Amino acid sequence: MAISLTGKLVITFVTLAVIGGMTALIVLVVNESSEEPVTTPTTTSTQAPPTDPDVLHVGVGIADMTGPCVEITFMGYAELGQSGQGIHLRQFARAFIFVKGDTRIVLVTAEILAVGFSVRRAVVQNLQERYGDMYSLRNVIIMGTHTHSGPGGHLVDFLLDVSILGFSRETYDAYVNGITNSIINAHNNVWPARLVFGRTRIANGQMNRSPYSYEQNPPEERARYETNYDDELTQVRILKKNGDLLGVMNWFSVHATSMNMSNHLVSSDNLGYAALKLEATLNPSRPIGRYQPNIVAGFFASSIGDVSPNTRGARCEFSGDECDNQFRLCALFERCFSTGPGGDMFESTRIIGERIYQGALEVLSSPGEELGEELAVVHQFLDMPQQTAPRYDPISRSFSTNETVEGCVPALGYSFASGTTDGANILNITQGTLGGNPLLDALGGALAPASAADVACHHPKPILLATGRANFPIPWHSRILSLSLIYLGGFVVAGIPGEPTTMAGRRIKDVVGDTLIQNGVEPRVVVSALTNEYVHYVATFEEYQVQRYEAASTLFGPHTLEIMLHKLQQFTLAALQGVSVPPGPEPVDHKNSTISIILPVVMDSAPLGTDFGDVIEQPPATVRRGETVSAVFVGANPRNDLFQESSYLEVQRFELGQWVTIATDSDWDTM
Repeated sequence: MAISLTGKLVITFVTLAVIGGMTALIVLVVNESSEEPVTTPTTTSTQAPPTDPDVLHVGVGIADMTGPCVEITFMGYAELGQSGQGIHLRQFARAFIFVKGDTRIVLVTAEILAVGFSVRRAVVQNLQERYGDMYSLRNVIIMGTHTHSGPGGHLVDFLLDVSILGFSRETYDAYVNGITNSIINAHNNVWPARLVFGRTRIANGQMNRSPYSYEQNPPEERARYETNYDDELTQVRILKKNGDLLGVMNWFSVHATSMNMSNHLVSSDNLGYAALKLEATLNPSRPIGRYQPNIVAGFFASSIGDVSPNTRGARCEFSGDECDNQFRLCALFERCFSTGPGGDMFESTRIIGERIYQGALEVLSSPGEELGEELAVVHQFLDMPQQTAPRYDPISRSFSTNETVEGCVPALGYSFASGTTDGANILNITQGTLGGNPLLDALGGALAPASAADVACHHPKPILLATGRANFPIPWHSRILSLSLIYLGGFVVAGIPGEPTTMAGRRIKDVVGDTLIQNGVEPRVVVSALTNEYVHYVATFEEYQVQRYEAASTLFGPHTLEIMLHKLQQFTLAALQGVSVPPGPEPVDHKNSTISIILPVVMDSAPLGTDFGDVIEQPPATVRRGETVSAVFVGANPRNDLFQESSYLEVQRFELGQWVTIATDSDWDTM
């Protein structure tokens, strides 16, 4: 199997079959220095008080959702050879429940690429078995952080799972169980609370990877902003009535792709690092071994569509020349991809994660603005090819009543096959492709033929795959998406089921913000990407015209964003006025019709002459700070037990006559 960028892989955790058994390599990096912990008031009581219907209550919870860490292909880069070989960072789900009177809202950030309707539906079913109709598809809103280093096979739509070799029941169950448990933990940890809003800017935390597309937006619109990416970190902190910190939610626009295509270790990437670091700071006395911090710190992806953490930019693999897979190409079989800012992907993950963590800590240390206690959640399923909306004018920031636009049946353009500079493609298929290719047209037409209406609707996108027309063995893409809006006392979370580009996110903030202003509410708005489902990208109409990767991956045609903008304007009014919207047509869950060629664990036994647990290579007796410690022992296949809420390893230190656990496989210092 072809593995990309193997020269960049510096530290590995490899599980190899040895005479029918498995050998595990454990790596521990000993810190150079210890930071002084930040003292934060914490509550010793674990018993939440009963709720008062006239008072805002908030619950926080966290749960391990780590999937199978070996042999299952990662979801994100569509690299068939990128299957798991161990753990860099465990995956966690962090849940926040808001309750007042009869209104209840669940907001979850899950460390996966995206959630998918089937996973969310299963989570809701689990909750309804426990709590009746308290939780539903309307008020349970789940976001993915978009890490590209988690096992896939859970999204069910055929095109989204085909690169994983089909549906993975192990991954699916792990994610459903972890997300469910995080919500249960939050449900059992609800307190009278108040909310405080704040924001800051983070320098050197990202770059725009498609500046040519961004430049297509009107100059009058671009002139309103200093950068071609959104560098604002938005935060809502949750305080108990006595002032103790209960939880914190942060939104930032960056792809969780610091870990590149050569990575084979499950990792929550840069946002995961920021969450772990902030929770370690806020919970200085948390017990090691079972990761259950009292204060939960969630990080959510925002307008990430054209934003990369790889701040050195894209260069050709061998020549080192600058490239963009459109105007500046590499030689044939020489890949174009981005790196940085660190010397390897682990260092880059830490650097970007550290900058995000520092920004969150800065806001947390500032006074902030008190939010109100009003709650509302608006959710609707949209059959996108049936949707119409008035055209949006980004210069006047208004909708035209004289022109109507419509959605299209899902389809992917040619430049979808080019990938992005956060990944790589060995053939250097170019971005910005506006014309067809007879051979690819024939192949695409045989797999998923587009109708004449599809071609006209998606223009100028040349359709590579009309995925909305393909239904074998199950639909390749659903026509129905989930759109949501949450109102938290004057703060609005616009939930987008894909990856909005920077300008798409800015227009969402404009439309929702202007609606708030017109109704006497200060415009505090954040865009939350990867919400409830995955529908690829959301580009602006102008960006769509030049068909770089993000536009070619905008499934529902050039007016996708305008339809969402119009709906979000209606949702904002509904939230403010306390009215409901129709639920819309619920998608069909095809989980039980999926196919898979993922092999099970065929045999799991210790090598000849050994037993499970036998140490093959002992760590040194004495180490210094900064050194790397490794141990090799006979281990079983991790797919046989995912060890959720546990650990495959413990690092212990001999202190005062006894061995004390100082790290597990959920810590940054272990691999």
